[in-house]
Amino acid sequence: MKGNNLYDSKNQRVATIKGNNLYDSKNKRVATIKGNNLYDSKNKRVATLNGSDIRDSRNHKMASISDAKNAIDGAMGGMSVVALWVSFVR
Repeated sequence: MKGNNLYDSKNQRVATIKGNNLYDSKNKRVATIKGNNLYDSKNKRVATLNGSDIRDSRNHKMASISDAKNAIDGAMGGMSVVALWVSFVR
């Protein structure tokens, strides 16, 4: 993670965060962050950050925020890390 961009191990840009939106490498909007919720491009809720737990749309625990931060080098935490992890890393 460098700034608002997520890179893979080959140093190619995988995703970008612009405002509340998450874009893939082709600049197509793939997700939107609204509060602690993550919505896909069709505005369907796909994940929620509840405390330190990441939960799916059915409220089942997917992972913890520390799991997501460990998967994304250089990440600071928060809902943006959850969005990147759910959309691209997981």
